[in-house]
Amino acid sequence: MVSHSRTPRLLVTVSRAAKAPAAPTARTLTKLFMRALELAQQSRRLQRICAKRWVVDVHIVTDAHIASLNTRHLKVRGPTDVLAFTMGELDPERRALNLGEIVVSFETARREAGKRGIAIEEELGRYCLHGFLHLLGHEDNSRTARQAMFLVQEKALGLPRRTSARNPLDWGG
Repeated sequence: MVSHSRTPRLLVTVSRAAKAPAAPTARTLTKLFMRALELAQQSRRLQRICAKRWVVDVHIVTDAHIASLNTRHLKVRGPTDVLAFTMGELDPERRALNLGEIVVSFETARREAGKRGIAIEEELGRYCLHGFLHLLGHEDNSRTARQAMFLVQEKALGLPRRTSARNPLDWGG
């Protein structure tokens, strides 16, 4: 387990596209990411990170914006729910290790939340958390890895298990 004396300070910044919901906030995401950090302590990448201060930048964007990034960086056409870009570089201005950037689509979250009958803020939090777990080194490129990542993700969210939650085994990969 990550000891509290070694737990880093985490700075989360959030930028939003016009018409994006006001939640989740940077404060809410910081709390969520810290819960995930405690649960994800066995990540190989996490064990190599020894900086005392970490930063993560979250961008809540439109489907068009995330589709453009998806095409440019992953060569996949169309929007997706979340993209995570690992940095792992020192940010001298913020005097912290920049873990990376998380980009989520609020329009995709709105559609998916509507299908599941949950709040868009919950779905956006799930997307942000999923991206954070990628920054910590979690992968979802196999059935076993997807299931392990999903369990950490849902436990960190602290929500009761619901039939409306996405089954990770139904995801591609």
